[in-house]
Amino acid sequence: MRRKGDTELVTNEVKLLLAAISMTTSGDSEFHGYSLAKELAHLEGAQTPMSQSTLYRALRRLEERGALRSRWESIEESQVDGRDGPPRRYYTITADGVAAARAAVARSEQAQRTATWQTWVPSFERS
Repeated sequence: MRRKGDTELVTNEVKLLLAAISMTTSGDSEFHGYSLAKELAHLEGAQTPMSQSTLYRALRRLEERGALRSRWESIEESQVDGRDGPPRRYYTITADGVAAARAAVARSEQAQRTATWQTWVPSFERS
């Protein structure tokens, strides 16, 4: 859970940025929220995507911090796609988003390499 004044990305935000990077490297320069959630589920091997409320809150926070940019689909674009539903919001990962994802991954890897607490935590094995 994010605390007031917290500038670190939370886990779902990092995962979404990594899924966005994956989609971008696959040739998708823009993606809508649900396609991003499906990509994340695919990367995690999950059967179902992240819940919509969790997804769109995280996307909003990422956009507020400059990690993503968004635009609304025009009516003409939705008609070309043959859809009559509401317009989609399309997201693009920014250079700041890529940098934030890389930094989060580096912090995670560093934490795993330097888990010094493992040497002083007592064992919980039963005798």
